[in-house]
Amino acid sequence: MKKDRIKDLREDIPSAKYNKKLRCFQYADGSYTDIYRIVSKDMVNGGSDEIEIDCFKWALFYKTYGNDVELVAMRFPCDLSKQKKYWRQLLEKNENPSFDPMIQRKLAELEYRERNTLKKEFFILFFWETEADIKDGRLGIEKTMGVRHAGEAADGMELLEEIPEKKKRQIFFKFANKNSSIF
Repeated sequence: MKKDRIKDLREDIPSAKYNKKLRCFQYADGSYTDIYRIVSKDMVNGGSDEIEIDCFKWALFYKTYGNDVELVAMRFPCDLSKQKKYWRQLLEKNENPSFDPMIQRKLAELEYRERNTLKKEFFILFFWETEADIKDGRLGIEKTMGVRHAGEAADGMELLEEIPEKKKRQIFFKFANKNSSIF
């Protein structure tokens, strides 16, 4: 009975391998999927023109893009290890005993935030059938929404950000293992 359930589960979650040449995942049936991070923007303090341009870009994308897409929101624990390391070093180097309680309080606050604060990130998944679809789809995405590539200077108008392979693998792992802790 258990082996039948495992077999059904494997059919429900198709296995995908990462295609380094195309920088996306390839399924056993030959289809492809890629993940981009949606660049979050401050809607409250942002300029009205900038917000309107972003809305027009999304509208143009939905009107012109013909392949399948999926929007995903995920929550991740905050990583405050760099901040904690800084405050611990400050505590070690501190020569004034009156600052010790303040630094200890700051460390306790960072530990509380790390345990109780979640960072929300948004991703968009694109699905393609062939390599030609990938090329055309990426060209359309670049033209309508703009993609911030790793290592390149950004102009601030891009709505999507390319994700490195390691993070893509972690996101796919998180899809199949909802309670796992990554990043």
